[in-house]
Amino acid sequence: MSLVRTILCGNCLALSLVSGQMVLAQPAPLAAPSERAESADSPADKSSLFAAAYRMASLSVGGITMSPTLKQAIREQLLQGFALDPSFQELEQAFPGVSVAVVDAVTPVAIRQTEETMPALIERFAALYAEAMTADEIESAIEWYGSPAYSRVNAAMESNVDLSEIIADSMTDPQAEISGNDLDKIEKSSAARSASDLTLEDKAALMRFSRTPAYAKLERLKPRAQQIEAQWTNEDSPEHDAELERVTTKALEDFTGLDLSE
Repeated sequence: MSLVRTILCGNCLALSLVSGQMVLAQPAPLAAPSERAESADSPADKSSLFAAAYRMASLSVGGITMSPTLKQAIREQLLQGFALDPSFQELEQAFPGVSVAVVDAVTPVAIRQTEETMPALIERFAALYAEAMTADEIESAIEWYGSPAYSRVNAAMESNVDLSEIIADSMTDPQAEISGNDLDKIEKSSAARSASDLTLEDKAALMRFSRTPAYAKLERLKPRAQQIEAQWTNEDSPEHDAELERVTTKALEDFTGLDLSE
């Protein structure tokens, strides 16, 4: 996995901050009901439940379009990654500013590629929630994910995402894949860094949601959700990889005047 793809996937996941926000709440334990939702009475009921679950999943990840906060985080993490790459360190010494030029060229392409694959992730989350959550739990989660408080908590989490460990791992092993444990670490780190940024009002709203059956169910489903996201993150896309390579090469050639065709 290339450095660009590794950093990009790590940010997607910010998409993984869905459950990371829950770390902030420190909920009181609830009794653990079955993970499987009650059976729908008809195909129409199942369709309605999936539609609600899809809406819930979409709201939880901010839809298929990345927020400005997350886009900025991607740019900053790409710059950080290139600063740690020995080959780019050498290029930067010979051609000051080349890293910024490459990142500015790559970032919009990487963001577009991620947004193109977001519906697939949302659909997989929706299938999990429709299978394991009740209609009432899903409705409660929709109310939370659609609230202004959630939007503010989510923005704080996105602005504090820390991918330093993933970047360091990619330096050691470019083929390394992101695991559910990696996502869990990102979530907990982001939650810890974000706690001081939240208002008392938003902390109270999060705490109220943390006392609901929907929250308890999401906590039990978190390992499965993280596995779904890890699989989605690590899926190969030769077309996307080839496009990123072309854009990177062109940006390097345009900035340095070098011929990198061979």
